[in-house]
Amino acid sequence: MAAWLILLLLCMAMIQSTFASSSSSSCLPELPSFRYNLQSQCPISIPSNPPLQVDGNFVEGIFSDIKRTEYTSILFYASWCPFSRKMLPQFEILSSTFLQVEHLVLEKSSVLPSFFSKYGIHSLPAILLVNQTSKLRYHGPNNLLSLFEFYERKTGFAPSSNIVISPSTSTMSDENSTTNLFSLSMKETWSREPYLLFSVLFLCLRLLLFVLPKIGSHLRAFWISCIPHLNLQIFGETCQMMGRVLQVIDVRRIWNKLRLCKTRTFHEKARSARVWASSITSVSLGESSSARSSTQSLN
Repeated sequence: MAAWLILLLLCMAMIQSTFASSSSSSCLPELPSFRYNLQSQCPISIPSNPPLQVDGNFVEGIFSDIKRTEYTSILFYASWCPFSRKMLPQFEILSSTFLQVEHLVLEKSSVLPSFFSKYGIHSLPAILLVNQTSKLRYHGPNNLLSLFEFYERKTGFAPSSNIVISPSTSTMSDENSTTNLFSLSMKETWSREPYLLFSVLFLCLRLLLFVLPKIGSHLRAFWISCIPHLNLQIFGETCQMMGRVLQVIDVRRIWNKLRLCKTRTFHEKARSARVWASSITSVSLGESSSARSSTQSLN
């Protein structure tokens, strides 16, 4: 019995030692330097910083503010333009990367067309970088690398390193902020984008001017080539048939009969009118004679 107890205790001791060795091999002491290097290599995910949607008066105030020292980046876009829809998320990344620069967006339908021509903006989308002394417009490809280089070269600011823009439901997203042009009615499209309709009308007129001369030349060639070879005997045969029909019908005879009928009816009506007038006169004369006889008898 004692031997069995000793053997059981030895087995329990061996099992405890194996568990201790496995736990010590799996849980190594954490070094502070290793944790710091690991964190420095991992990018920090931060929520996006969407740009501010403004109107024309707000932008006019920025342009007229001579005391403004910081940089302001303004994106001019149109809701119906696919290039503008592509630029919007990239501009949102710029707003979250260059935190030292204020980012604003202005939609085309919120201002008059003269506002864009005033600042030399004739195509959309357009990015204007404004500070106290200058207004710089971006001319280049619409990709993030070129935009980063433009910001670094003009502002001197470096982008925030190790930043990944986390997905967020921003108001500037394509699905929420932009409206599909084809879902609008013609009246809404005319009120929001009249220049778009004028451009479509201009293209249609140009297409007609391009197509109509060719159609006219083809019709002229068809007329010259086909009309001389038409069988004109068909028209001669039809004329002969019409002549024969007229001979059979004898239109003059029918016309004379109609005239006779008309004259007969006219004479009959005249006779009836004379008879009616004579009857009326006889009645009136009889009444006058009776009236005279009555007056004489009274006297």
